[in-house]
Amino acid sequence: MRQVWLAFVLVALASGQTASSGFAPFAQWQVGVRAGDAATIAAAYSTDPPPTLLVSTGVIGDIAREASFWGSLKKQGLISLEIDSIADRAVSSTVHQIGFEAGLHLQTARGPQSLYLFVQQTWALEAGHWRIISGGRSDLSRLKQPLALTDAIFSKTADAHADIAAALARAAAAHKRVLLDFGGNWCYDCHVLDMAFHRGDLAPLLRANYELVNVDVEDFNYNLDIVKQYGLTIDKGVPMLAVLDDHGKLLVSSQDGSFESARALGPDDIIRFLNAWKPS
Repeated sequence: MRQVWLAFVLVALASGQTASSGFAPFAQWQVGVRAGDAATIAAAYSTDPPPTLLVSTGVIGDIAREASFWGSLKKQGLISLEIDSIADRAVSSTVHQIGFEAGLHLQTARGPQSLYLFVQQTWALEAGHWRIISGGRSDLSRLKQPLALTDAIFSKTADAHADIAAALARAAAAHKRVLLDFGGNWCYDCHVLDMAFHRGDLAPLLRANYELVNVDVEDFNYNLDIVKQYGLTIDKGVPMLAVLDDHGKLLVSSQDGSFESARALGPDDIIRFLNAWKPS
């Protein structure tokens, strides 16, 4: 399911579509979600015929179920709904397409929580009213997902050996560890992990305890001598993390593939890893 939504994101962006000035029916739908008003949400969907909505369990046309999903967020502690637009375009005078990543920010009994999902909606003008006739949503994720893979996280022109040596020198001076992040710019999960490293609850922990070095493996054919140097393989895929002490000794790695599906992790998983291997 996630691959379907990643494809939608990339195709939409590659087509050169840009967000319009705003589509009023979609804005009204957002009002209903923020208010937890299931009736307002349900009114946005076509009834005859019912909408065709793709979710992880299959195709549904149950408006009440969809309205309940969105309407229940307020009761779960929704305090803000963040919309990152991917596509917002008029297909014709009677059809409009919306694509976005929704950030659901909640205040729960266990504290603040953020969840993310991709959503696609196709609206049609029916008897003078705009209604959602098809679309779908991805599963919820605990980490924000990238809208594109355009950021250059890894550099083939960088001298990874020199970068690691410099990081070890800084780590020795500041009593830190060195965190090696093996990956490639084509790798979706590498972008997920990189975005996580910049979160407000993660960045200070990383900055205070680690010198981060991104090591480009390109198509599993680059900097493999560094991979081998630390007794690692990339059989489980990337991203792969390795923690070194300030003498360059390998302390731990995600050789088991535990970070390869970074999109399935939560911030607490990464925080737990960083806390476990930070200097004492």
